[in-house]
Amino acid sequence: MIAQIIFTLILFAVILAAFTQLSQIPIVGGLVIFAALFGGYLVWVPDDATYLARLAGIGRGADLVLYLWVLITCAILLLLYLNLRSQLQMITALARRMALSEPETFVAAPSEPRNRPAK
Repeated sequence: MIAQIIFTLILFAVILAAFTQLSQIPIVGGLVIFAALFGGYLVWVPDDATYLARLAGIGRGADLVLYLWVLITCAILLLLYLNLRSQLQMITALARRMALSEPETFVAAPSEPRNRPAK
């Protein structure tokens, strides 16, 4: 019973965090809220997790939850990677545009003097 209450409080915190992000990223926020609500349902009715697992051809409900967690984690990592890659491309394009529009401010100082004395 104590574990169920702790898990429910954690899932409630996840739902609150997802609500704050809902206006910025509605699809991800909605999926997180759905997953947290479904997780809360499985916390309080674990026999249904076993039933759903058997329907899916998995032996135990705990295994089903673990498999779903791995899939959700992989999906989140993929979304984060794609988002980061998109941001890096935008930063590169912005840096190129700035360098071409104001080349005098982006000239790097030489690391060595140009007129080196002969030895």
